[in-house]
Amino acid sequence: MLIKTYAGLKAQGREKVVANGSARTMRFLTQADRLGFTISDVHLKAGAENVLWYKNHWEANYVIAGRGEVKDLGTGAVYVLEPGVMYIVGPKDRHGMKVITDMHLISVFNPALQGDEQHDAEGTLAPSGPLPPGPPAA
Repeated sequence: MLIKTYAGLKAQGREKVVANGSARTMRFLTQADRLGFTISDVHLKAGAENVLWYKNHWEANYVIAGRGEVKDLGTGAVYVLEPGVMYIVGPKDRHGMKVITDMHLISVFNPALQGDEQHDAEGTLAPSGPLPPGPPAA
């Protein structure tokens, strides 16, 4: 059994500021846990806007609180983000995220992150393991 707390991880210095300073994330699970995925508790401030592109990962985000939008930069489609919504992005999904009110998300990455990655100029994280094939194309 593995038990972790937000307070315990914060005391260990595991809280990170990412996405060009627009998000605080507590990475509960990382590669070191040897489970094959990362789970993070993410907080974003109202007004934040990012362009992200997870070329080397799949990311699922479940919205706990707040409101925002995610835009598929390939198609121009815009989706409302609010509590109870999950959105999943992967290697082909260059996207923009706009935070309308402070948001709280639970984020899952596959493959697992080392835990200290930062987004590069394209909004991408460095590869951290084999990339699963993901869902079939629609």
